[in-house]
Amino acid sequence: MKVLEGMQYGEAQLLEKGIENARYDADLLLAEVLGVSRRDRLYLDLGRNLSKIEEADYRGVIIRRAEHEPLQYILKRQEFMGLSFSIDERVLIPRADSEILVEKWLDIVRQEEKQGRGLPIKVADLCTGSGALAISMAYYYSQAEVVGTDLSPAALDVARQNAERLGVAVQWRQGDFVTPIQGERWDFIITNPPYVSTEDYSQCAPEIFREPPMAFLGGQDGLDFYRRLSEELRPLLNPQGKLLMEIGWNQAEAVRGIFQLKGFETQVFLDLAGRDRVILVR
Repeated sequence: MKVLEGMQYGEAQLLEKGIENARYDADLLLAEVLGVSRRDRLYLDLGRNLSKIEEADYRGVIIRRAEHEPLQYILKRQEFMGLSFSIDERVLIPRADSEILVEKWLDIVRQEEKQGRGLPIKVADLCTGSGALAISMAYYYSQAEVVGTDLSPAALDVARQNAERLGVAVQWRQGDFVTPIQGERWDFIITNPPYVSTEDYSQCAPEIFREPPMAFLGGQDGLDFYRRLSEELRPLLNPQGKLLMEIGWNQAEAVRGIFQLKGFETQVFLDLAGRDRVILVR
């Protein structure tokens, strides 16, 4: 099999199984097997023959992708906020939509710094998973004292490894949602909680079912974690403390209502597609 034949073979196999972006995925997997840093480098050597080992490895990863295993799990990495995170089946795959959480947090922190707010600041990232949010905050704003929590010890193992590899200091705590941070007051609480409703989850793409269900399922209507947080938030925040949460694109009004009923002020931020994505609560 030559490189060009491999690209064509991979695309055909993935198309047959209904994989979106079949050619892109096939090329990326072939580049990975061949140790090429960029998929477009393949086009410089279309006539190269794959070794028997390379061809076998390539066929193997194509089979895995054709069975709807997420590309990121096969590659064992995902980029987030310009950083490369190691991931596997123990954690949710970080999405670009979640970068808005870190970006808005950075905007607020830097503005408050200009206004003379004291440092350091204490930040808790609930449901940290791979640690993408917590590590990104610590990486881009080293003055912050960042804690990441998760119910899953396996997820925290992945987060610890990512923090060590990226050279940032984050304290990791295992426990259920807000439990690991109770008894303390925080300047910021950040979270991308499970917010998919039972019905919506049942209709997700096959790849989603390869990720940890607990990272998605937010109860019958997807709002269980927001309700719980609204009940437990006040004693967790400093007087000027803030909560930043990711939400589903159609959940803004419902989530705002939950927190406003408890006397909190809310503000909604949009993602790059112009959809409701993040809510600030103070």
